[in-house]
Amino acid sequence: MKFHLHLLTILLLASMAALAAPETPASPLLIQPAEGAALMMSVPHFQWREGPAPNVEAMPASDIQIAADADFKRIVDEDRLAAVIGWYVPDKELAPGAYWWRVGAVDARGRRGPWSPERRFTVHQPERVVKIPRNSTFAGIQSRLAEAAKQTPALVQFEPGSYRLDPGRATVFIAFTNAIDLVVDGGGASIVFTRPLALAHLERGRRVLIKNFTFDFDPPAYTAGRVASLDLKAGTMEAEILPGHALPDAWPAFSRDTKGMITTEAEGFAMKRGIQLVVAHAGFERMEGRRFRFRFDKARTAGLFSVGDIYVLDPRWIADAGGHGTAVNGGEDVVFLNLTIHSAANECLGSFYADRHAILHVRLERPAGRALSVNNGGNNHHNARTGPWIEGCLFENCGDDVCHVNGYAMAAASQPAPDSLVINLHQPYDQFGREARLDFRDGDRLLFYEEKTGRLLAERRVAGVTPQEKTTQVRLDRPLDGIKTGKLLPSKQANYAVLDDTAVTQIFNASRMCNQFVFRNNVARNSRRIGVLAKGNGGLIEGNLFENLGGGGVEFWNAPFEGLAAENYVVRDNRILNCGRLARKHAAIWATMFKTGGDQLHRNLLIERNEIAGFPPPAILLHDATNVVLRGNRITVASEAFEPVVFSNTSAVRRQSNTVAKPKP
Repeated sequence: MKFHLHLLTILLLASMAALAAPETPASPLLIQPAEGAALMMSVPHFQWREGPAPNVEAMPASDIQIAADADFKRIVDEDRLAAVIGWYVPDKELAPGAYWWRVGAVDARGRRGPWSPERRFTVHQPERVVKIPRNSTFAGIQSRLAEAAKQTPALVQFEPGSYRLDPGRATVFIAFTNAIDLVVDGGGASIVFTRPLALAHLERGRRVLIKNFTFDFDPPAYTAGRVASLDLKAGTMEAEILPGHALPDAWPAFSRDTKGMITTEAEGFAMKRGIQLVVAHAGFERMEGRRFRFRFDKARTAGLFSVGDIYVLDPRWIADAGGHGTAVNGGEDVVFLNLTIHSAANECLGSFYADRHAILHVRLERPAGRALSVNNGGNNHHNARTGPWIEGCLFENCGDDVCHVNGYAMAAASQPAPDSLVINLHQPYDQFGREARLDFRDGDRLLFYEEKTGRLLAERRVAGVTPQEKTTQVRLDRPLDGIKTGKLLPSKQANYAVLDDTAVTQIFNASRMCNQFVFRNNVARNSRRIGVLAKGNGGLIEGNLFENLGGGGVEFWNAPFEGLAAENYVVRDNRILNCGRLARKHAAIWATMFKTGGDQLHRNLLIERNEIAGFPPPAILLHDATNVVLRGNRITVASEAFEPVVFSNTSAVRRQSNTVAKPKP
């Protein structure tokens, strides 16, 4: 009897121990690179699934290791990523050779489960090499680039040194269509163009790497002048154009696009504190030498200036300079590595429908004596299924937001049946939608949004796609009612993108909304507005410095055509210092919907261990959000008269171990 009782006790204790023991995380399933893959890309991507499920209360992670031996004794790269991310891009090249990789799940306490079975792959350098000598002309370089693209894999090697190139009437420097396994290595070359143009346009490229260049325009694509005098009664301002800058009457772009900005030279040409986003002129005239007089539609606009301010004109050159400074349209695995860009004529780094685009150690850098690095935004990425991945970069003095990722709004032209929509291929601002045929795929998750009320009307899945010449017909997994068909068009009279008819239902494809976006270990300073403006499902914004920005460090909201909301995001270990210089409603970390007060569409947000100082209150502003954890954030406020953290139309928000302090005297 005693023996049986003893055995029963042992079994009971073992059972209780098993119940108390934490469950070991299962190992993820590796997807790419496949076993035995031979890669011509020295910066490959790694992708897995069935990793740990995200949980904002206790966020698990995934560990990845890449080694030069099967025993993982010679690890060449390793990292840990929050569970909202299921892919990885190393921020350095892998030398030619054999490698092994594996991934392990890590619980919220830092305990790693078993590693996945390792996979082997090899990295190769293309054998075909096309060399470009330093004395090449613009036309000669274009010819050699075209030659390389005809037969790939190929490596284009520029001879190191300085190049000064006249592009003539060309609008793009590097242009490839359908290029596969192509490397363009500048070798540290510094290239100065005598007029603005696009630096690189890639259409449907796969595994393309552009690296090791410095690009500039002489003169730069913007101009700027130091305010010398004001006539407040007449509503005019006179400015001396800075040395090395084009005169305003040198290029038509300065008269066609009249928007400007006011910056403070003593603070690194950051936005003047308390100023509005745009200060547009109504014309100018040359006075004497480099002195110009600017007129304004309203006389009081001149009162925004002080003598010594720097007035910057940063027009969008659009077709005159080939559009985006770099444009990646469609395709996958395009990598920019170790690029320095001193000037760009439009939004600089842009992409449409480009999967797993990586931007690594790229510097949008303001040279001494200049007020801007690039006209307009630093990064604008749209409609990617995965990415982009942006790491180790400097984004300095950008003419708008440092980085904006989103999915474009669409509208249904008609609804021939309850479960069927006809959607025009041409949608507002979508520069590659027709070519991509809007990239609808079976199983895609569609969101139907009513902008005038801020309500999500419905969610549906794509059950079938029938391409037409100018439209695509989308079959839904179940009937849909209550939407309004029509067109989304920008108002012709507006200086910014607005909707003509806010009752028309906006459609967002949540399966291609720049999901799995990564922005880490970057520096963003002195730019016109926001650090990161983001939407999509799955995002990691960590380890960045946001400094002296006009707007907030991290913002989540839907622009008129760019949406929709942020879900499953981790924002952690960032420093947001002395931002919020503009006169606008914002916060260092801000989430809202337009229209606010409707559905709580931002969800599953972990905001932790961020440092916020020097921002006009509130430091954190949350609207229209649910399931949010604010943990361990350190906020320094100049005044206790305002709440540092403000909520509105939120639910399930937990505040844990955040601190608020006054600045040290």
